[in-house]
Amino acid sequence: MEGIALANKKVEAVAAESAIRIVGRLTNEWDLFEGMREVCKEHGIESAQFQCIGSLQHATYVQVERDGTEGRIRYSNKKQTASPVELLSATGFIGKDEEGSLDVHMHGVFVDCDGVISGGHFLANENPVAVTIEYILYPLSNVQMERKRDAIWGMPVFHFSQGGESIGNA
Repeated sequence: MEGIALANKKVEAVAAESAIRIVGRLTNEWDLFEGMREVCKEHGIESAQFQCIGSLQHATYVQVERDGTEGRIRYSNKKQTASPVELLSATGFIGKDEEGSLDVHMHGVFVDCDGVISGGHFLANENPVAVTIEYILYPLSNVQMERKRDAIWGMPVFHFSQGGESIGNA
């Protein structure tokens, strides 16, 4: 199946051909991102989408905030919960970082031990499992996701390609 580059270069989209699913769980004290990378390595996965629920000893994340310039945003300083959390819903992508290593990008919503609901962009290697994280991983065949610097924001974001050819605006 061929990818289609959209004329306005604002959207990148490719068609995945895989119907394989991997389900499982991560046990306590595993870092969530480390666990997801390990599952991918074990199954030879380089690009995937995933969903998960479960509990973390604490959540470490950033949130979007205004940066004072019209139409611009930035991320907050790192935040970490003061108690364990129940991960109510989380989703993400796994691809390659700028050095070619597996990279996890996850956003999620959680509730802490005081009943406060929050969420954001979770940070790598700082979210240890409390009891369990249950996940479903959707490997993407014939799709490559690689972090590259975004021309507008100057930060690494996933870019998508198919069949080794870039689709969209790198």
